[in-house]
Amino acid sequence: MSVVSTTAYRRDHFFVGGRWIEPAGTERLVVVSPATEEPVGSVPAAVAADIDAAVAAARQAFDRGPWPLMTQQERAAKMRDLAAAMRARVEETATAITSEMGSVISYTRAGQAPAPIDMLEYYAGLAGTVGQPEEGRVGAYATWTVTKEPIGVVGAIVPWNGPIFLAMFKIAPALLAGCTIVLKPSPESPLSAYLLAEALEAADFPPGVLNIVPGDREVGRHLVLHPDVDKIAFTGSTAAGKAIMADCAHDLKRVTLELGGKSPAIVLDDADLATSLPGILFGFTQNNGQICVSNSRLIVPRSRRDEIVEAIAAGLGEVTLGDPFDEASTMGPLVAQRQRDRVVGLLEGARAEGATIAYGGGDGGMDRGWYVAPTLVTDVKPGMTIARDEVFGPVLSIIDYDTEDEAIAIANDTEYGLGAAIFTTDDDRFARLARRVRAGTVNRNTHLTDYYLPFGGWKQSGIGVEGGPEAVESYLATKVLGPFG
Repeated sequence: MSVVSTTAYRRDHFFVGGRWIEPAGTERLVVVSPATEEPVGSVPAAVAADIDAAVAAARQAFDRGPWPLMTQQERAAKMRDLAAAMRARVEETATAITSEMGSVISYTRAGQAPAPIDMLEYYAGLAGTVGQPEEGRVGAYATWTVTKEPIGVVGAIVPWNGPIFLAMFKIAPALLAGCTIVLKPSPESPLSAYLLAEALEAADFPPGVLNIVPGDREVGRHLVLHPDVDKIAFTGSTAAGKAIMADCAHDLKRVTLELGGKSPAIVLDDADLATSLPGILFGFTQNNGQICVSNSRLIVPRSRRDEIVEAIAAGLGEVTLGDPFDEASTMGPLVAQRQRDRVVGLLEGARAEGATIAYGGGDGGMDRGWYVAPTLVTDVKPGMTIARDEVFGPVLSIIDYDTEDEAIAIANDTEYGLGAAIFTTDDDRFARLARRVRAGTVNRNTHLTDYYLPFGGWKQSGIGVEGGPEAVESYLATKVLGPFG
């Protein structure tokens, strides 16, 4: 790791136990702009001792502090204080996210920065309705009380593509449940997490309830294996999720995994292409194509294939690839050179397997930065690598079908099951076919993730759900008291 002496963002401490502490190590994480390929900041790189300190603070806050003993309404009041402090930093947060991972500023202002605040307020509004109240229950031999209590200390490990949004997917329900948390941001996008830490400080949040320690995969594994951590909540690749699940098995830790996807979007023969096109385009270009639930496989009726390809290509011609801080840009770069090289490699492999790059495929004329232009790939067969591997870039593969049954079979022919979409003008047809698609969410005529509702994957896309009241339940443990009477 190199050290950057003068950058726009330089941080020298971790936020642990409600205060800024010195790091135990001397290495730093250098954050590089994916648009300029120049450093934009640096933060300390956590070592095992830093994770130990953060877990100890969270453990003390849970075992000896008031947080788990407070009512949900009392916790909700502090969550609203935190939301207010985050709102005061929303523009700074948007700027930091655009700097560190390349989301265009219009997207970070509209979604990446404000959505976590809304999520926090949503969960505060659920106070008293989830995991409540205690229930008297008549058993086989006596009367008992069934109650639910917070699971304990949570290790939250988040990726770079939604650094605060994906963190809040874990933080907000865990806080309402009464858990304490150690958050490990990604090495690529730790800068925005420091603004969350500043908000915690401004909100006078109880010490140790939420601790923030950025680091690499090695210290992430130390957090997973730590004996004082009761649950791991992870978003990232399926490969990493499998490794985390295996590590959690050592102590039978609870785990929630939100992993990869290869989401299909089925266009039925009655679809209104004019109204469907925005959802199709957004489904694979959102956040520069770097979302786990990207609808990267478009399954189209052979009879309408040419019409659909022509419409998508025309729509992509309206996408403005450019500087993510330019208000006119609608798509920015990929997060890192390795990510761009991986996407380019998959496109080269698609050509070698017989697919056609019908639109895009290059860098869009950008002279620096890790850009990939929005790309349309045709002549794709279900068995091709481009149709099976998660690309994590702005690439859409077109796969033809002749019958409904064939379309459903293609959609389900994947190891993943995170999201899907069906485009049709017939609501009854949507309802009938959506129940045959094996995925956690099936959108109708759009691409949308609603965090007021449960979100999770089937098959190798994950275990458990985030979002909605169901997420709170995943941070609670059931306890039986009695007998009485």
